[in-house]
Amino acid sequence: MADTYETVTQKPQVEDFTPLDQHQEQTPQSFFAAKPVLHLQSPRATVAISKEDAEKNADFGHLASREEEAESISFKDIDVWVTSRYLVLWSPAAEKGLRIPYPTITIHAQEGQAVLLELNLSDSNTADEDLEFIQLRISPTSTSGGSEAAADAGVNGHANGNSDATPVKVLYDAISACQELNPDPNPEGDDEEEGGVGGFDETAPGATGWITSENMADFMDEDGNFRMPEGATVIGGEEDGDGEGADGLGAGAGRRRAANEVDAEDGAAQDETKWQRTG
Repeated sequence: MADTYETVTQKPQVEDFTPLDQHQEQTPQSFFAAKPVLHLQSPRATVAISKEDAEKNADFGHLASREEEAESISFKDIDVWVTSRYLVLWSPAAEKGLRIPYPTITIHAQEGQAVLLELNLSDSNTADEDLEFIQLRISPTSTSGGSEAAADAGVNGHANGNSDATPVKVLYDAISACQELNPDPNPEGDDEEEGGVGGFDETAPGATGWITSENMADFMDEDGNFRMPEGATVIGGEEDGDGEGADGLGAGAGRRRAANEVDAEDGAAQDETKWQRTG
């Protein structure tokens, strides 16, 4: 997965984001040009990672001064910023942090008093057996929403506005909401290299069956009559229809009919309909 995370050295500022309650009260002029929305802040949180993962990933293993236990390493006083575009883990002591896009987070769950995150640090070209994952456990001590009234508003509406919700529940809900805003751009099962269903290139002129100004000449003969090009494929259709000509069209296709022919056919159709109704 490309751009699985990014190291940052500039401390996040509240002014860099739009508070969630303010975002919900107005319609931004441009969703792409607008500032990221700040859903939640969780200062002085504890982030834990296994020793094995820390040894393999220096950026995560040296996030801040750490406390080692039997099988894990804990980083104290980490500021967690949950925004609409990415999750930020910032260490005030080390003056550095990590910015994690939500598609990198493959699993998030509430585990006791911590939020468990599983991150996929491999790019999209990595074979399944070579994928690299690490797990983080974030234990929040408090939460706020980036606005002065956030504490009184149930952390900007998270946890269903329940001001009694625990910090871990509020953090989990905020990450869940932001993950829904950032779906995986290449979900499992999509194969861009196939070029569509069965390797069919739907971007080629006329490939989807539509006749446009760009490919009109391919469907006309020298006399201006309609014809089906050789090798043309009709999506969802049969190459050779029963009772049709070699070009896949019925008799008379593309030929202009005179007015007397149309009137004669309409009259015959009306007689047949009348016979069916009265006979």
